[in-house]
Amino acid sequence: MKKYRIQYRAKSWSNSWENSSHEFDTLDEAKAFYDRQPIKCDVRIAEAYVQIRYKPVSEDLYK
Repeated sequence: MKKYRIQYRAKSWSNSWENSSHEFDTLDEAKAFYDRQPIKCDVRIAEAYVQIRYKPVSEDLYK
């Protein structure tokens, strides 16, 4: 199941976003929290995702 978080822009002139401590199990819960925010500028809902990365295998495996 995906997790959702509220993120705030670190600085209004920056592109970086910081995760808040608010984590939700459903998108509906996150939307309800977002709707209660008095100022929605520089606030967004983000969903968690898994990133697959690869690294080289040890050369010992080739021998």
